[in-house]
Amino acid sequence: MCIFARYKPLVPIMRKINLILILSCFLIGFSLIVPLLFWIKDYFISINSPINSTVLSEFASFQGLIIAFWGLIINAILVFLAYKAFKNFDVKKQFHNKQLEIVSELATSISSLEISNMMYEMTPSPSGKEHQIITGFTFSFFEIGLGFNYSKFDLICVRGNNIENTFPFLKFKNHPLLPKSISNELKKLYRPLQYSFSVSKEDLKTRSYVLLYHDKKVDSDDLSAGWTYAFYKNPSDFNKDVASLRKSIIEWYKEYGADNLNI
Repeated sequence: MCIFARYKPLVPIMRKINLILILSCFLIGFSLIVPLLFWIKDYFISINSPINSTVLSEFASFQGLIIAFWGLIINAILVFLAYKAFKNFDVKKQFHNKQLEIVSELATSISSLEISNMMYEMTPSPSGKEHQIITGFTFSFFEIGLGFNYSKFDLICVRGNNIENTFPFLKFKNHPLLPKSISNELKKLYRPLQYSFSVSKEDLKTRSYVLLYHDKKVDSDDLSAGWTYAFYKNPSDFNKDVASLRKSIIEWYKEYGADNLNI
């Protein structure tokens, strides 16, 4: 059985428990009050009339039997509720542990990924003619995404039309146990690169752009490996999306008491 099918929110469970407790209290009160009313009707004449001790003793025994019966019922209900609570707690614990494992695996994959950014910036020469100045750095993904201001560039490019070759951690985007808040941020970075997204080398010679890549070996059958694809046509959005992804991971960890993260 899928773990999601067994996982139930806490609020509906508490409502059921409250309903059971209210119903139990009503039935207990009803079973105690009704015999008392019959006893008063049949044997109680006035406040000054003598009370038949035998009848009173039988009535007390009957009431004691009812109380003992409801004691057994209440104990059975409490045992059942305790079992359900333990079962739900165990499922939730397994769910959260597995989810923590997935998020930690994602965070490790992102933090350990080294990305290079080759920045081609059009700069005027003393003669007035523009030419490209190329600079490049290799850092972790978050350092590349947050440590540089790409707003002055025309676009950000990647090599090959499979974006997961550049950012392998994007494979987590559809993982069923990944928190939705983090999954949504990954999907902002995941961009299926179609042939129409390819950029010619001639066009790039006259533009300021950033090329993101890393040294992962690419499948020799991938004919698009040598092509350049437009990844972000508004480069400043890349900075924002990376910052938003990092924030979503940190906030998720903080909900579980982990607030000293090295990411």
